[in-house]
Amino acid sequence: MQPYQEVTALRKEGRLEEAYSRGYELLKEYPNDKALANSVGWVLHDKIKNIINLAKQSQNKINAKQAEEIRQILRKYAELKLSRPDLLFSLLLAQTLRLKNELKFLPKFVKWAGLDSFRPEDYLADKQNDQVFEPLMEKAARNVAKISHDLAESDLQEFSVLLIDYALFHAEVQKPEWLHYNKALLLKRLGRFEEAKTLLLSFLQVKRNEYWAWCALGQVEENFDPTLGLALYAKACLTCNNLDFGVNLFEYFSRLAVNQGKISLAKWAADQAFSVRYQNQWKIPQSLRELLNAEWYSQAKNLINVEEVLLNLAADAEKVVWLNCPRYNANFLGTFTTQSGKQMAKFGLVSKGYCQELASPTRGLLNNLNLVIGEPVTVTVDESDERRTVVLIEKRPSDILFDQLERVYGIVDQHRDEKVFIYLNPQKQFTLTYTDFPVNQNMEPGTPVEMICARHGDRINPYQVFVVPFRQTVNIAFVKGVLRLHQNGFGFVEDAFVSPDLASQLKEGQEVNLIVTKKLDKKKNQLGWKAIAIK
Repeated sequence: MQPYQEVTALRKEGRLEEAYSRGYELLKEYPNDKALANSVGWVLHDKIKNIINLAKQSQNKINAKQAEEIRQILRKYAELKLSRPDLLFSLLLAQTLRLKNELKFLPKFVKWAGLDSFRPEDYLADKQNDQVFEPLMEKAARNVAKISHDLAESDLQEFSVLLIDYALFHAEVQKPEWLHYNKALLLKRLGRFEEAKTLLLSFLQVKRNEYWAWCALGQVEENFDPTLGLALYAKACLTCNNLDFGVNLFEYFSRLAVNQGKISLAKWAADQAFSVRYQNQWKIPQSLRELLNAEWYSQAKNLINVEEVLLNLAADAEKVVWLNCPRYNANFLGTFTTQSGKQMAKFGLVSKGYCQELASPTRGLLNNLNLVIGEPVTVTVDESDERRTVVLIEKRPSDILFDQLERVYGIVDQHRDEKVFIYLNPQKQFTLTYTDFPVNQNMEPGTPVEMICARHGDRINPYQVFVVPFRQTVNIAFVKGVLRLHQNGFGFVEDAFVSPDLASQLKEGQEVNLIVTKKLDKKKNQLGWKAIAIK
């Protein structure tokens, strides 16, 4: 039996400690036996696996002793000087990444291994039944970045940035926004603030309700614009649904508010931080004690209407996220619910020469705006995708409702089935129900109207209809003349056809005034004038 076979047999029999001891005895005799070294590597893998399995049975956490055991095992693996990439390294790393707690030595281990230690399979997403899981490369990059961020070793932070970039370029990444977010935090620690800001802005464009993203951007911005930093912290407070998670945010917020002379706001934030820690029986850090014991704290008044203050402060936070997106004058056109239950808001804005409807998910866009139908607003639109999306709404100072919508002139043609038909031209007419436009049921045929409309594709949707003075167009006219009756009941005035319904109200030779529209004569397949009302 070869030395490596002896060690492998002991491992497979479950005699792991014997395999470990015997393996290192044999390595002293055969230090250049690569097969033996590899079999010892698999023993190390199983030892880590056992430690982690035990930890997962105990709230998924390991204690300091177990963490040190894993560190020593990884050191032993490194000393074996096995070639990589190979399955052993991949599975060894995968086992280590199963833990929820952060192993501070992991970034050094992965940096030691290098980017070339990953197999082609490690870049591929793991597809199991109907689920798709992140590749090993993505998981390693994210975990190494999170741990490196809290270490005071810039070389590990630089490596973590490189690892994230490598994963984004080569791997089938399932959640790239998280890698971008962690990269931004690392760049911030490295003092590369502009790069961090760019990444955080792109992250917030898809994760606008994540308090920690607003908080991270606030930490970047407060170095350049403390007022904007405070607005971003306020937005973070408003989106923080679990105060336990926001405990550090409140302390950051308090400290920056003090520096800007907002001591009542600073007191509220410091109290929030203290309350969370006290209720959870967490340690009160010295930095928070200094805030609570400061002279300004005893002088500050309790803040009234906290949410209102935060909303006012946070007004500029959203703007910075969409700074490079176009802004349009628009009108608010109401809300509706899709079949799937999604709440949507509609706006009318001029695009390509016409007023187009644009519908977007509300997602809190309308909070505290109290808009009425037709109200003038300015909308910021994200046009990075084929589906344009309104991402920010501001009231616009204008007293004119529907000022961006089209005004279309037409004339009431007829009523039927509790609907009014409004003629525009030979190819187009509006059908308006009495339910949607109750005032229309009292409009007689021939009544000139103007409709305030927005387009949705080829369809034109009216929002208001009102009576206007009559005016002639190429398709709507006023005709004066003598009626010529036909024996079949219809008649003509000049070249305008008068239907039997209208002709029955008149006499042969009577001089009449008619409102006529140009319509298609289906029998002759040509356009001609037809009377719709007696003026």
